[in-house]
Amino acid sequence: MSFVDEHYNSLLRALVANSQTLHAHTTEGGDRAESSQSSDDGGYSAKNRLSERAFDLSTQLLTVSNGGRQPTASPESSSLTIGSSHNTSRAINQQQASSIGTNFAVPSLISVISDLQLVREARSEHYSSRVEESLEFATNLVLLNSVSAIHARAIEQLLDAVLPLSVDMDYWNAQDGSAISLALYFMQSLPWRVYSWYVQSATAIFECANNPTTDKARLLDVIRKTVSVRLLFPDAEISAGEGESDDRCDDVWTSSPLLKIPHSVNILSLTRREIRHKQKQLGNAQERIATRIGMLSQSIAAGAETTDGSPVTPEKMLRQVVCILSDLSQDTKTFSTDAAAAALDITQLIQLAEGLASQVQNISTQFTRQVQGYRCPCLLARSWMPVLALAVGARYLSSYVAGHRDDFKEWLADGVVTMRNYVSQFILAPLRSAYETIRYGKHTYSVMTEESLMSDFKSLESMVVGFAGRFGNVDPAEVSRRVESGDLSDVMRIYTREMQKPFKNAVFGDLVEAMLIQVQKVKVDVGQTMAALDKLLKSNELNFLLLSTVPATLSIYAAANWISAKLSWWVSGSSRYTVSSIQATMRDIDRLLNSEISEAKGHADTRLPATTQGLLICHTHYLRHHAMLLPNSTSVGRLRTGAGWFQTLPHTRSMFLQDIVDIERASFTSVQKRNVIDRMYRTFRFL
Repeated sequence: MSFVDEHYNSLLRALVANSQTLHAHTTEGGDRAESSQSSDDGGYSAKNRLSERAFDLSTQLLTVSNGGRQPTASPESSSLTIGSSHNTSRAINQQQASSIGTNFAVPSLISVISDLQLVREARSEHYSSRVEESLEFATNLVLLNSVSAIHARAIEQLLDAVLPLSVDMDYWNAQDGSAISLALYFMQSLPWRVYSWYVQSATAIFECANNPTTDKARLLDVIRKTVSVRLLFPDAEISAGEGESDDRCDDVWTSSPLLKIPHSVNILSLTRREIRHKQKQLGNAQERIATRIGMLSQSIAAGAETTDGSPVTPEKMLRQVVCILSDLSQDTKTFSTDAAAAALDITQLIQLAEGLASQVQNISTQFTRQVQGYRCPCLLARSWMPVLALAVGARYLSSYVAGHRDDFKEWLADGVVTMRNYVSQFILAPLRSAYETIRYGKHTYSVMTEESLMSDFKSLESMVVGFAGRFGNVDPAEVSRRVESGDLSDVMRIYTREMQKPFKNAVFGDLVEAMLIQVQKVKVDVGQTMAALDKLLKSNELNFLLLSTVPATLSIYAAANWISAKLSWWVSGSSRYTVSSIQATMRDIDRLLNSEISEAKGHADTRLPATTQGLLICHTHYLRHHAMLLPNSTSVGRLRTGAGWFQTLPHTRSMFLQDIVDIERASFTSVQKRNVIDRMYRTFRFL
């Protein structure tokens, strides 16, 4: 439910509460219904069509007046049945339908104009006194609904007119950011500037030449001034007293304030003057429209009363629309404050409402036409340089590609083969080995086999047993037991003795054999170490296989993530930057409210000015748009943002929209709205 719909329902509720005619008709008995039904002449006149339209509005108006509850009065005891028995059954079906909420959508202005024309047509006919009273009741129903719809649609049209101005102001702020942006904007708008300068210069010279009072010196002076570069900036703002006066020529062209700019001002300075002048004009226009939005939204700030304490009436609401929109419409005949100064009867109110409904739907178009000269350049002006550069680049690139077609094919084939081998050898092959290790128990990493180690140990054992047996140790079992435990004392004892005469024993003794046994022992020790290492590798083989795929997988993931980030502006920009847009808008609202909370503003319960209230509604309009992308599940969820994931509460969107309604509420003070902002910061973690 948008702010326009909520304002429509609030105003409709206030008008229904203050409508004495509606209260009188809804409390009378069934005699009026009988007389109304008996007056039906069987035709399908304007009165019958108005009666059916009154039935369509009756349930809605009574529901609004009852605060969202269904009307309890029976159709026979209400003057809503002012038509035929067919209409009576239709009203019964409407009132016995499923529950109707408190809020209703705003009818279109075309529907409002159709209803008002139907009322005017029905009132032009003549009926009996009882039927006239029933028609008066139906007229009041249509008038209340029409006035509320016109009031709400006026706010909608103003919002449609003011919201694009923020985009244009952001564009000009970006152009005013650096000298490069200024130069780029000047080059983009240069064709239009040259054309405008040519037309104006030719016109000025032609008029000056055809003037009989113009002498040669004056004509040369005009020609000299028309070739000035400063004339390429017709929208540049000139400060008061900045230029020099020039009274040598009295025509409009030569007395232009642009000619009074000092010659020391360069092109970038003139471009900056022009941009800031457009920013100023757009800001003034935005403030003017925001003031009117605030005035319309604050018209029923105190329940069924206006801000000045007087009751809300259709005539007062129509007068307000006329006064607020009088200077925005080019049709002064319709929006005339003098025409609405005197008291109006019901017929004049119908005519005024019909005229307003016809004009309100054009307010956005008329205002856009008024500020068209200050808005950002059109798409053609902004894109002709990139398109030209792209066309020239494409021309040369296509010729280069055509001349190196075979090379590109070869590079492409090599790239495909390289990527396929990269994925196959460094990702798929380790994963396949890991699967085979888990499923079949195969081992990829192996340093030494168990059979080789056992063979070396048997050789060492036989060598030690034979060597020790020759020196008197006749118990082979004892020697084998000591060898298994790593004890070579039998060999080392003989080795120590042989080392006393190494040269002699190396040739004639057993020193060489003892040394070879020790070499075999070292080999066995190395084999046992390798066996332990092999056992460690086998126990962690799965970890090694999976770790070997990590670098390749991370590199591919980083490349894919980089490409996704580059394409996110086209693919998922709206959903990715939802939270950042909400945060920026909340910051603007916070700054706007803080500017109103100060000791200089007076008491803390002072309501916001109309301009601040209008700007606040413009910001909340953006919030409503972004809030529709928030999750609204009944359980705790997670919200993806540009920075990661945030946990969200159940019904996040519904609670966020409720807080937006509190911010928009005209009866709240700036302090209360600032408290709502604090509550939102505490409730929603993504803020």
